[in-house]
Amino acid sequence: MTYLNNLKERFTFDQLLLIFTCFSFTFPFYILGPILVIECIYLFVSKKVINVLKETPKIKFLYLFVLISLSISLIHKNILGALATVAIFIAIVLMVYYRKHVNQSTFEFIIDMLIVLSILWAIYGIYEQFQIYHRLGVDHFTFKVYARRENRLNSVFYNANYYAMMIEFIAVCIVYKFFTVKNDLKRSIFYVVVGFLNLFMLYMTGCRAGYVAIAGAICLFLIFNRNYKLCFLIALGCLGVVGFFVLNPSKFPRIEYLISNLDVRMKIWNCAIQGIIASPLLGQGPFTYMMVLNKYNGHLTQHAHSVYLDPLLSFGIIGLALLVPYVYDNCKRLYKVKEHYSYIALVMGFIGVLLIHGILDYTIFWVHTGLFFLFVLSSFEMFEANRN
Repeated sequence: MTYLNNLKERFTFDQLLLIFTCFSFTFPFYILGPILVIECIYLFVSKKVINVLKETPKIKFLYLFVLISLSISLIHKNILGALATVAIFIAIVLMVYYRKHVNQSTFEFIIDMLIVLSILWAIYGIYEQFQIYHRLGVDHFTFKVYARRENRLNSVFYNANYYAMMIEFIAVCIVYKFFTVKNDLKRSIFYVVVGFLNLFMLYMTGCRAGYVAIAGAICLFLIFNRNYKLCFLIALGCLGVVGFFVLNPSKFPRIEYLISNLDVRMKIWNCAIQGIIASPLLGQGPFTYMMVLNKYNGHLTQHAHSVYLDPLLSFGIIGLALLVPYVYDNCKRLYKVKEHYSYIALVMGFIGVLLIHGILDYTIFWVHTGLFFLFVLSSFEMFEANRN
């Protein structure tokens, strides 16, 4: 109780609500989803978010994006897409509310809290792994990662690849905290230990793109954080890891399925490209891939497994163009706080995770990963230069 009282004294109610929202990332989607819906309703009923939305620059373009996506989804009888569009609107509301009320103290607390919570995610993931062993009749620990989705641990994140992306984001946060904490050896050691724990869990998820994404994102962070020598050393280390797997291919997760999985990806991407060509301007709303996979002989899955293809397939050129004014305004505001280069490095690390992992998957389009990404990238408002 004393700790909770200290939190009440340290943060405003709005900031505590932001902290609770991020804490809720620990819950599975079927618990987190209703929490976010209730929170969104509360923000409108209490009118806490009305003025915030009115004050947010270029927000009208996001309204138009949501309206067109919802309309197109309904026109094409894409019910799942319509529901996803409603979820996108909720995410926009929460993002704008977060952007308005976050300050540096709240932001640093949230990052530390999520790093600590990643330990709980790992503990549950290890328990889940032993449940998998029991189901498969394995009576000892093994580093073998199984191929079937139901035999890969996902902790609280529904899918192993969603958990992998959350680990990638957490890894970038850990590097950020390691370089921003000064003269605190115990905390630095803590970050290193938790970092290695998450790297181990990433291996156990079997997400092969994960280590490439982490390596690329951390290198981006170090470049923007002006740690050039360390970036060079890590790049050399990554080359060493690549060399190890080249010499020991059996150690690479799910290596026996690499070629067949790439063939599946090619089939998915070919279907998505044909869908884009057929409807380049507006798409058919979120999860368009599920609407066109039979027509173009695609592989049965939920999306196009590419951050470069699925948004264009689902929202079209016009839909994505509507996001440009809001994104451009945010970029200008990020530039205003360029002297806070560690935060800029964190943002670039998150974008690196998105762009690298997104080559092979669309894991950003999920409630945990998507909201975490949006919150970190919207935190530029915590600096005085961006306060209205």
